[in-house]
Amino acid sequence: MKSISILVTFIAFLVTPFSSINSEKVTKEQSYELMLGEFTLDELMDSRNAGWYNAVYDRYSPKPKFIEEISNIDDLDEITFSIYLGTWCPDSRRELPRLIKIFDKADISHEKLKLVGVTQRKQIPNITDKERKELNVFNVPTIIVYKNGQEMNRFVEYAVESLEEDLYKIMSGQKYKHSYDF
Repeated sequence: MKSISILVTFIAFLVTPFSSINSEKVTKEQSYELMLGEFTLDELMDSRNAGWYNAVYDRYSPKPKFIEEISNIDDLDEITFSIYLGTWCPDSRRELPRLIKIFDKADISHEKLKLVGVTQRKQIPNITDKERKELNVFNVPTIIVYKNGQEMNRFVEYAVESLEEDLYKIMSGQKYKHSYDF
């Protein structure tokens, strides 16, 4: 009987940490709303995603030097952005609010961005396989910078230097290799 009591206590001891992991997972899953396909920043802010978005946006302080540099880029009005992200993805939840803060500080209109939510398999909904292949989005966030409709370059998942430095290099036409461009 004593050995059964010890066995039950041992099993309870092993299971307890895992039950807290499961409750933590549920809490994390409830902190975002899955958004797929194209959506606006206003739609994001009207969802459960506003919580993580505002927390990161408020904490982030972009480097003023690069904000000024970005603001002074020639032909800035000809540059647009497509951001492929996952509202489920920690990297996307880190970089999107930072990107928007950079835009706000550099006085870049939100009209210049297209936000597209992808699945956890990083599939872009409502496009053909050919379009998927051409876009080549394999990690998120992927921020594609266009000038006059032509891709200049892209930021993929995380910064090489910092988000604002990487964006400045891309937007100013400097040589830039994203994190996965070997």
